[in-house]
Amino acid sequence: MGAQLMQDLSGIREHDLEIVGFSGAPRVECGCALAVAQRRTDRMYCVLGSAGDEAIPSWYGEDEAAAFAEAGRWTRSRKPVPIPRSCVDGSDGRISRQPMMVFAATSFLETAGRNTWPATVDGESLAWTGLERYDASYRAASSSAQSVETVLNGWAASLKEHYDAMYQGGGDRTSLKKVADYMLCAARSRSLRWQAYLRYAMAQDPERMRQAFDAFTKNEFPGVPWASYLDALKELKELVRG
Repeated sequence: MGAQLMQDLSGIREHDLEIVGFSGAPRVECGCALAVAQRRTDRMYCVLGSAGDEAIPSWYGEDEAAAFAEAGRWTRSRKPVPIPRSCVDGSDGRISRQPMMVFAATSFLETAGRNTWPATVDGESLAWTGLERYDASYRAASSSAQSVETVLNGWAASLKEHYDAMYQGGGDRTSLKKVADYMLCAARSRSLRWQAYLRYAMAQDPERMRQAFDAFTKNEFPGVPWASYLDALKELKELVRG
């Protein structure tokens, strides 16, 4: 069945939708993506864009949804979850905020020092579900875009603390680099991303630090010159060493 068109998402009511996955596929151990929803009335699918987006969403049938999942364009969850209450206008059930999906692997949580999946964020419960085509170590949950960022930044902050403790204890470069990679994967705030890039550089061999700066850090922080970057690294090393 071909794509069908409907009014913008701000006109859709949450009682007719359930979230059944997300756009794209997990290429890293954690991240976030636009939610894929299914309409209860006719079982059609669409990617939930911004509630204020004027673009008309496309709706797809089961055959197309299966093809998208097979191609890695969508990832299906093992069970549907409801539209987050934080994304719904209480007066009429209209979707008024951006729903997103956050996902992670168990190995990522263990590295971050988290033994359980977060049960709540910003006062709202999180319903974690497994992912089709992935083993049980991967799970995903839905919340508002703002709350999803809160979850990811919380993980990044935990990884930052874990990295610093490892660095103080003389952790090897390979292990430190892995934690810094995970921190970059999770961090959404500009401050945490800057801290993650610095820690990634601290885990590099000295002769590769400039390469890492030019290839990664400079692209995201183009206003930072090499000399200032080195100063920030020196200060951070002294701070972490105590």
